[in-house]
Amino acid sequence: MPASSPSLLSPKGPQGDMGGPVREPALSVALWLSWGAALGAVACAMVLLTQQTELQTLRREVTRLQRNGGPSEKGEGNPWLNLQEQSPDGTEGQENGERSRRRRAVLTRKHKKKRSVLHLVPINITSKEDSDVTEVMWQPALQRGRGLEAQGYVVRVWDAGVYLLYSQVLFHDETFTMGQMVSREGQGRQETLFRCIQSMPSNPDWAYNSCYSAGVFHLHQGDILSVVIPRARAKLSLSPHGTFLGLVKL
Repeated sequence: MPASSPSLLSPKGPQGDMGGPVREPALSVALWLSWGAALGAVACAMVLLTQQTELQTLRREVTRLQRNGGPSEKGEGNPWLNLQEQSPDGTEGQENGERSRRRRAVLTRKHKKKRSVLHLVPINITSKEDSDVTEVMWQPALQRGRGLEAQGYVVRVWDAGVYLLYSQVLFHDETFTMGQMVSREGQGRQETLFRCIQSMPSNPDWAYNSCYSAGVFHLHQGDILSVVIPRARAKLSLSPHGTFLGLVKL
């Protein structure tokens, strides 16, 4: 039998560049694993040391606070108080805002409160020969509130205050001058608040003219107001758009 070739009996494996077998990388892998384990142990040790240091710092802080009885009265440990002390403008702004809200609330209540309003139109006139005057009897055409009350020829004031008072009379009289007076009686005296005088045409067909006047007055509780034409048998219109009297509390 022919002899076996040595190359056929030797184990086959990967060949290197020079034709020799390649070494197994077991040693390199073992070295890398050992270095990784060592680095991990060092990192864990550093983390534990850092946590222990922070824990000791917190314990010392808690001990100090317990010994001092909590944060100091000056506001240490209270960042909001420190911010307020460092920012006085912020506190002043809050106070101004609160005052503005209070003023708005007061104004809102005032606007919601009903104001006394009374608008009167004539229903009749009475001439007094002995005193040479003509008086007008009124009835309410518009009324709001209870501060004013129409009582025949006069208006009684129940709610004191500042009022806008207006009056107009439409005359149809050929007397050369006509007009009206608005007077007040109260507190033991009588006074004329205002008067209106108007020239009249002499022709009876053209003798139409209105006299309007108004003013602002402080009226007292119990005052009595009246409109008087200083002419007996005065001729005037009883239409609501020509002759009227009104008061509005301001």
